[in-house]
Amino acid sequence: MPTIKIQGDRKRLPRKEIRAFKKFRNRFYSGDILYVATGEFVTDMLLNKTTRFAKSLDTSIIYALESNERIAQCLLIIAPNNDFAQLTFFDCPQHRHGVADAMIDTAKKETLRYGLKRLVVGLSGHLSYGVGILNETLLKNSFDTNYNKTYTGKFFKNFKTVNTLSAYRCKLSDARKRLNTVTFVTTGFSVREADFSKFKSECEILRNICDMTIGTTYLYTTTAEGHFYDLLKDLKLLLTEENLLFLMHEGKEVGFVFWHPDFNCAVKSGCPLTKTTFALSCIFNKKKIDTVKLNAIGVLKGYTGRGTIAILRALEERTRNFEYIETNFVWDNNIESTLINKRLLGQSCRKFSVYEEEL
Repeated sequence: MPTIKIQGDRKRLPRKEIRAFKKFRNRFYSGDILYVATGEFVTDMLLNKTTRFAKSLDTSIIYALESNERIAQCLLIIAPNNDFAQLTFFDCPQHRHGVADAMIDTAKKETLRYGLKRLVVGLSGHLSYGVGILNETLLKNSFDTNYNKTYTGKFFKNFKTVNTLSAYRCKLSDARKRLNTVTFVTTGFSVREADFSKFKSECEILRNICDMTIGTTYLYTTTAEGHFYDLLKDLKLLLTEENLLFLMHEGKEVGFVFWHPDFNCAVKSGCPLTKTTFALSCIFNKKKIDTVKLNAIGVLKGYTGRGTIAILRALEERTRNFEYIETNFVWDNNIESTLINKRLLGQSCRKFSVYEEEL
């Protein structure tokens, strides 16, 4: 049996441990044609605590050694105000169920040590940072979508609670035709683009609406001031004001859509990536980006229906130079959102699960 070790620090993980974690991730996914290393930007935020939210977390690295070599690893995260612990970035070789079980047992013991009695697998700190253990896909990973080896979910087959999620994708021309069949009259609504000269305050409007809309979904935790500014400030260089749209009604913001090109189309798969290389790839390989990523959408209660159609029509007007559209995750038990996505986009292109165990 391998040796299981845990390295945790409520303030900051040792640099040596962070480097070892990242080195293993690079090796584990090397040559994987579906893996794009932009997902490591989130790993970096959590390990190096570069955002206010990440600084509020207790983060531990759990890893397995065999013949003094690291063969598997994951992160255990304790977020303030949550009554559960999170197990994420779970990387273990296929068929090594004994290794996986040993790491899971260590995570359970550590969860109980914190006085918590729920362990959730697949949440990356916060819903806005990423969620879901990927179970099914044939596509190269899109920007801001969780990725792991698709066999990973089998390590959690004994967890009693499983919630599933889907992402949807289709040709934009098909989505446009389906949207045009919706006959809702959207008078009384307008849509404005974000003002990036007020980027911080626009991110706060986004945060407040997000908390009141997406905030009602499973596992979402109310955010603190600056949460979305911290997440988006490094990406601002590649965004334009039309990427953040606000739905307006009687002079106030009642909804939003955050969308962007799928930057992963411009990046090589299966190899490490720096932020500088990423930015340069997006700039010089811009013509390779043929997909729109509908990252998040939220419309306040009382304005859904006509308001949702109004902001989707505004999105359609701004994305006509792209060929495909793909959504971020949608909880399958969110019937309303699932039906809208199936009607406009058709079948899912990625399947995820979140596993939960009462201890």
